[in-house]
Amino acid sequence: MFQARYIRYPQLEITDVTRDRIKFTLKNCDVSFANALRRVMIAEVPTMAIDLVSIEENSGVLQDEMLAHRLGLLPIDSTNIRKYVNKSE
Repeated sequence: MFQARYIRYPQLEITDVTRDRIKFTLKNCDVSFANALRRVMIAEVPTMAIDLVSIEENSGVLQDEMLAHRLGLLPIDSTNIRKYVNKSE
């Protein structure tokens, strides 16, 4: 018979809530559950990023593709983000 004593129930403790962020502690859960939660949050939170890069002359060490990829990883902070209209919606 299945023993329920090995089941761990995740605990979520919210420590701070503001208009733009929430800080919480996740306890007593599997790494796979925490990773799934992280992936959902990344997918559902609207973000802005550099998408199209045109490099005219690259005299640096990085290849053009690597440079474009690294530019896309830069976080963009915008005070007018709420006025932006997402064309995909």
